[in-house]
Formats: sequence, structure tokens, C-alpha cells
Amino acid sequence: MWSRFSALIPYFGGKRSLCPVIFKAISQHIPQQQWPQTTFVDGFFGGGATALYAKAQGMRVLTNDLAHRSKIAADVFIANDRVTIADEDLHRLFVNGAEHPRFVEEHFVPSMFMRKHAQFIDNALAQINRIQHVTKRQLMRFALIQYMLRITPYSQIHSVDYFQKIEGEEFHRLGMSRVKKVPYTCMHPIRILTELQAKINKAIFPNGHRNEAHQQDVFDFLAGAEGEICYLDPPYAGAQPYEVFYGVLDQILAAQHQPYTRKGTKDCSGAFSPCNGPEARQRLERLLDVTRKFRVVVLSYGSQRYTFEEFEETVKRVEPQAEIFKVNLRYPFTRKTDAEAVRKELMAVIAHG
Repeated sequence: MWSRFSALIPYFGGKRSLCPVIFKAISQHIPQQQWPQTTFVDGFFGGGATALYAKAQGMRVLTNDLAHRSKIAADVFIANDRVTIADEDLHRLFVNGAEHPRFVEEHFVPSMFMRKHAQFIDNALAQINRIQHVTKRQLMRFALIQYMLRITPYSQIHSVDYFQKIEGEEFHRLGMSRVKKVPYTCMHPIRILTELQAKINKAIFPNGHRNEAHQQDVFDFLAGAEGEICYLDPPYAGAQPYEVFYGVLDQILAAQHQPYTRKGTKDCSGAFSPCNGPEARQRLERLLDVTRKFRVVVLSYGSQRYTFEEFEETVKRVEPQAEIFKVNLRYPFTRKTDAEAVRKELMAVIAHG
């Protein structure tokens, strides 16, 4: 897999392995030699694999996502093309400065982090917030996000018992996949951050364009975006919101706590995206309608709620000429068996004119 992907947030529904399929479909309508003169519009940045891949292909890239963590990643890898993490940037995270908020220690110990982790994160975030250079500040926030994910099981912050079992040395109750995380959990932060520094810096590069990162409602973003290609990967109907797995990151970055249930799963009844609620089908049709101005639209959709036939019917109600197909992908990390871990990704490619 493309080495630059290792710098990105390991999103559960990430499209790293789907990128060759997406861009092969695009090449059927816009030859690859024209890509450097093409603008790629990504309505749902998410983990960022597709947008970063488009940037590497020489396209101008416009991205959008409402999630704060995704906006930070887009600022770092899409809009930024030269600012990197220096050794002194890492060292400043360990400077104990003036009194600072202890948000993580107060709200997420012992449920989400060990106390030593929380104290480091609180201090590091305070140091980061003092950085005047906007891009550098976003870089260091992203590095801290990756650190938090690196020390947690499945790179998802939603387990309430993982760290409690480690502190109690109850390794036999963790399960093999979680035991593999124990070395990172016990490792000094500088070792993890130094490893992350190399990966992040490698994924920062210029491509000859002024690329942009936005944080808007998707319909507002698409109304103002101009380009030849539009890629859509909306939240899937019936799927669990990403906030269950990654919402704590945004809470920490914004210092706004939302209580968790006894089982550690956040109450996301009000957190469903408009594309992932009861009106998901209507929203999907609206997305297809507002993207008719683009020369090529690629839609990926992995819902377990839709059959292939239902997805085809929904898309072709708006775009009768759409090409519909499915791709089998394996989850990047899972406790499921090989057979169970394969998910069905529904794809639609629409060419206008």
C-alpha cells in the first residue's frame, strides 16, 4: 500500500485500498495526462486517503469535512505543502509551562487513558495552543491526535476498560489483538512521536497547486466549489457514526466534554449526519442532484442497509446514465474472521457531457 497513507488517521471506513479503483474509473473519462489541469473536489474528507492520493496525482484538491479532526488533517496534508515537524517542535511538548487546564485528566481517566497519558496530553495541548504559526500549530495537533490513537486499541478511542486492565496487569482479559497494543501503551511518548514525525513529514509535499481545506455543511461547500471531478463518500445509512470511535478527539481538541454511557459508547442520537439519519436516501439523491455541474462524479457507499439493487435504483432515479458496480474490501483492522471482515462497497460513476 502507498507509504504516505501511513501518516493518516486509520479510519475504520478508510478508502486506502479503494483509491486504485476510484482513479481507474476517473481515467475512463478524464485521461491521466490531463489530471494536472484538473480540480478534484472531495465533499467528505474523512481520513483523507482519497484526497491525498489525488494531490499526489498532480490534481488541484479542494476538501471539506465538518469534523474538527478531519479539518486538521486536511490543513496538514492538503493545504500545506512545505511546513514539517522539526525535532524542537516535539521537544516543546515536554516543557512543563505555566498552569494549564487538565481537561483530559479530569474527564477521561481512567475510562479512556491512564493518568500519565492524560497529564502528558493536557500539557502538550497547552504547549501547542501557544504556537503562533497556524500551520505548525495544526501539525502538532495532528501529531497529538495520532499519538492518542496509537496508544489505544484498534486506533479508536471508545473503550472504557482497556487501560484499567493494563494498570491492573490483567493482560489475560484483553484479547490478543489488544495485547499487541500494550508496548505502545507503555512506551515513552517521545519514541512514538518520533516515529510519527517521520511518517507525517513524508506525506507533506507540493504539487504545483494551491490546494484548499474547508469545514462546512457539504451542500454549502458543493455550491461554491468548482472543478471537474467530485468524489463523495458520505456517512452510510444505518452505520454507526464515526463520533462513537473518534468523537473524543474533537472533545479534547475543543475542551468540550460529552458524557459517555456505562459501556463507554457515546450517546450519538443527536450526532447522526444528515446523510446517516432517517432521511438518508433523500439526502443521497440531493447530493447527486447538486453535483451535476461536475464533469465526473464518483460515489462510494458501503451501507449494509442497501442491497445492490436498492442502491442502483436510488442513484439511477437521479442519474439514469450512472455506472453502478460493487467492490469487495477487507476491513483494515478487525476482530472478525477473514470471511466476515470483507465488506461490500457500492460504487457509482457518473459522467456529465
